[in-house]
Order: sequence, then structure tokens, then C-alpha cells
Amino acid sequence: MKAKAISMGLALAAAILFPTHVALAEVRTFEVRAGTSRVSFVSDAPLETLNGVSSQVSGELRVDTSDVSTARGTVEVATASLRTGNDLRDEHLRSDTWLDAAHHPAIRFELLGVSGARELAPNRTTNVQVRGRFTLHGVSKEVTVQAQVKLMPLTAAMRAQAGGVNGDVIRIHATFPVRLTDFGVSVPSIVQLKVSNEIAVEVSLTAVARPR
Repeated sequence: MKAKAISMGLALAAAILFPTHVALAEVRTFEVRAGTSRVSFVSDAPLETLNGVSSQVSGELRVDTSDVSTARGTVEVATASLRTGNDLRDEHLRSDTWLDAAHHPAIRFELLGVSGARELAPNRTTNVQVRGRFTLHGVSKEVTVQAQVKLMPLTAAMRAQAGGVNGDVIRIHATFPVRLTDFGVSVPSIVQLKVSNEIAVEVSLTAVARPR
């Protein structure tokens, strides 16, 4: 009888102390929709600074906001959507001698893990390290990126102001360098003073949660 009482007591203690996180855990899907996010890059060469941008960013993130280490997903930008403000230069950028948009239509980041924080607190910016597989020009490499993440629970009024967005929002901002030669993109000597081999990339994502 005593053993049974002890067993019941332990079971009750375990139910109180341990399953709380499991019960609260919820993996939610957040969609990155084209037109709501932005990827930009800067090539800072000795004779010229080149800026490019695209808002044709899409993807899907699966996030448990109580345990962000388990987050996974993929975000990509259409290679042909990159714009530098010069049509001829954009045509060169898409050509097979540069990014080769015809054979490599997307630049992709596959999320493999998050560290540096346990959870996302509502309306607070959280600094994290994001590990992922970055693919450019058909070449994939694992990278670790510093990022700032903010979870924004939206009220009904806020959703109406946001154009009917139906779901909470995660905003992500990150910057990281990309060396073109690491991804099989060579910079011809004739333009090395105008195009840098190291490109500074900036990503600003808005991901909207699917309704529960």
C-alpha cells in the first residue's frame, strides 16, 4: 500500500513538473509571402558600389516559439528578380556567365537549426544564431548567421490594419557576407575594380502564421 502511494505520488509530481512544456509545445507554420519581405545586397568595389534588391521572397518556416532550436524551413528568392537599377547590368547578372538564372532559378536558404535563445517572447527582439544551408548558383554551403527575431501576436484590430493578415507574425533580420568564388561565380579581371568578390547580403523577412 505504501509502495502504491509512493508510486502515485511520483506520477503526480511528474505530471505537474515535466509535461508542462510538452503540453504547451506547438509547432506552427509561418509563411513568407512574395512582396512582404526583402533581400538586398551590396558590392563595394574600389571604383563602384553596386546595390541590388528583390522582394520576390517566399518560403515556409515551422517554429515552436517555446523551443526555437527545433525550427526548420526554407526561404528562397527568384534569381531573375534581382534588380540593380540598370537593365543591362541586370541582364548580365542573370546570364550564364554570372548567376545563370536559367539553370539556377532560385537562391535558397534551408534552416537547419537555431541557437542562442530558448524561446521567442512576444513583442521582444531576440538575438539568435541561425544555422543553415545556403545555395547560390547551384552550389550549397552550410553557414551560420547572426539574426534578430521578433514575434508579434496580432489583435483583430491590428490584423485589419495589416490588410487582413490572419495570424501572428515573425519578423527576421540578418546580414551576412557571401564570397562569389565560393559558389562557383568568378569575377572577370576586367571588372574586378567594379564588382567585389565579397557581397554583403541583408535579409528582412516577414512570416505570417497560418491560422490554428
